[in-house]
Amino acid sequence: MRITIIFIAIILLVTGCNREPEKREGSALDPRPNILLIVADDLGYGDIGFNGSEIETPNLDLLANSGMRFDQFHTLPTCSPTRSMLLTGVDNHLNGLGTMKEDRLPHHEGLSGYQGYLNESTVTVAELLRDVGYQTYMSGKWHLGMEEGGFPSAKGFSKTFALLNGGANHFNDLGTNTNVPKASYTEDGVPVKRPEGYSSDLFTDKLLGMIEGGEKQSPFFAYLSFTAPHWPVQAPQDVISKYEETYAKGWDDVRNKRFERMKSAGSVPQDLKLPARLDDVPAWSTLSDREKKNEARKMAIYAAMVDNLDANIGRVMQYLERQGKLDNTIVIFMSDNGADPYDRTQRNVYQEYFTATGVNNEYENMGAANSYLFQGLGWAQVSSVHLKHYKFLLSEGGTRAPLLVYKKGLVSDKNVLDQFASVADITPTLLELAGAQHPGTEYQGKPVFAMRGRSLVDYMSGRSDSAYASDEAVAFELFGNASIYMGEWKGVRLREPWEPANWKLYNLVNDPSELIDLSLNEPEILKVLLDKYRIYEEDNGVVDEPSEVTAYPAVPRYQGLSN
Repeated sequence: MRITIIFIAIILLVTGCNREPEKREGSALDPRPNILLIVADDLGYGDIGFNGSEIETPNLDLLANSGMRFDQFHTLPTCSPTRSMLLTGVDNHLNGLGTMKEDRLPHHEGLSGYQGYLNESTVTVAELLRDVGYQTYMSGKWHLGMEEGGFPSAKGFSKTFALLNGGANHFNDLGTNTNVPKASYTEDGVPVKRPEGYSSDLFTDKLLGMIEGGEKQSPFFAYLSFTAPHWPVQAPQDVISKYEETYAKGWDDVRNKRFERMKSAGSVPQDLKLPARLDDVPAWSTLSDREKKNEARKMAIYAAMVDNLDANIGRVMQYLERQGKLDNTIVIFMSDNGADPYDRTQRNVYQEYFTATGVNNEYENMGAANSYLFQGLGWAQVSSVHLKHYKFLLSEGGTRAPLLVYKKGLVSDKNVLDQFASVADITPTLLELAGAQHPGTEYQGKPVFAMRGRSLVDYMSGRSDSAYASDEAVAFELFGNASIYMGEWKGVRLREPWEPANWKLYNLVNDPSELIDLSLNEPEILKVLLDKYRIYEEDNGVVDEPSEVTAYPAVPRYQGLSN
C-alpha cells in the first residue's frame, strides 16, 4: 500500500533512530503520537456504514474513508480472551484467558493459563507506555480481573473508570442475572458507585475528563472500551426513534440490502452469493404480526446503540480537534468479536432476575432501563451478513472484525488492507509507534511471556506487502474450537453440536463465507496447517476440552418475545 510521504515521515519520526525513550520524556515538544484505542463490544462485521449497514455511523465512516481499513483482521470469538491478547500481544492460553472466567469448568482448575483473568506472567501495553512517559487512561469495560491486583489500575493505567464485569445494565448499576445481580465499578482502583448516564455517554465523559486533567506536555494512551452493543439491548429513546420504521421489512430484507451495498462498494467479490438464511431462523414472512413488530423494535434499539456509540466517538474526535491534539493522535477502532446470537430469556438465572428486578419488555418499554432484550439469532446473522456464524465460534462471523487506523492527513490510493492481521498484533504495533520496546521474557524482575503478535507498522507504511509471509501460520483456540490461518488458507475445527468435530479447509480469497470445504481436494495444504497447529498447541499450553463438555452446548435458535 502506498501512503503519503508525510505519513511515512511521521512513522519514521516516532519509531526511528532507536533513541532511548528517556531522552524524549518530558520534552515540551514531545513528537511521539497520542494513541486512542477504541473497542466496541459484540459489534458485527456488517453493522457499520462502510460495511453496508443502514445504521448511521458517520464518524466511523470518516475514519474508514480517511484512514486505513483492515479487511482481514481477526479476533478471538469472545470478549475477555480477545481483550487479553489486545493489551498484551500474548496468546490467551498463556496470559490467563485460555477460557473465560464465566465458563471455567472443573477440569480447568490449576491449569496454567486458564485462570480466567489476566495473570502475572504478562506485561501490558499500558505498563510499557507508562514506563516511557505516556499518560495512560482507561474508561469502560475491563473484564480481565475482578480482584484488586487485576484491576486496570494495577495493569499500567494511571487514570481509570472501569466496569469490571463482562456486561451490565446500560443505564444503572444492575448486573446481568442472578449470578451477577450488581455490576462492579472502580475509579483509579477504588470501588465506586456508578454515576447516572447511558453507558457509552458515561464512559466517554470519563475519558474526556482524564485527558482534560492530564499533563499537557506528555503524550497519552487512552483506551475507550464501550459495552455497546453488548446485551442487554438498551438505548436512549430519542435515538431509538430514528430507526422505528427501519426494520419493518425484517431480517431477510435488511441482510440482502446490506450485502448488495457491500457489492456496490467493492467490499466483496461481484460473483459472491449471499449464503442462505440459517436453518434455525424462520423466514420473516412466517412470523406473526406481533412477532414482526417486536423483532423490528428490538433491532431498532440495537441500531440505536451503534448510532450512539458512533456519536460518542465523534465527541472524542471533536474534543481532540478543539484541543489541537488530533493532528498528532493515532486513532484505532475495532470490535472484540462478532454479534451475539443467543437469546437467554428462558434460562433460569435470567427468568429469576427479571422477576426480582421488575423487567418490563412490553413493546412501548423496550430499550428502557428496566427492559432486558437480546439481539437474537435472526439479527445476529444480519450483523454477520455473508460471513459464517457469530460470536463464540471461530468461524469468520465470530472472529472477522472491523479494524480502522486513522491519523489526520493520512491518505492513500488504496486505504483497504486485505492481508491477514490479528488482535495479537495491536500491542506490538502501538509499542513501535510510540518508540517503546517489549522487555522480552523479564519485566521488573519477574518472568513474562514474549509477544506472539507482530507490529503492523511496516505493512501500514508500505514497506512490506503483508504482516505475515505466505508460509507463516497463526492459530487460535477457544472452548475446544480451533482455527489456523496461512496465506489465503484457513483450517477450522468446530465442535459438535455445531459441526462434526473434524478439520475443514477453506480458501478465504475465493470463499470468504466458508461454504466449500477443500480438505479432500487439498490434503497436503491441510496437513501443513495441522502440523503447524500442533506446534501452536504445544507452545501455548492448549488443553484439549473433553468431548462431553463445552461452554455453549446448545445451538441457538430463534425464539419470539414472550410479551
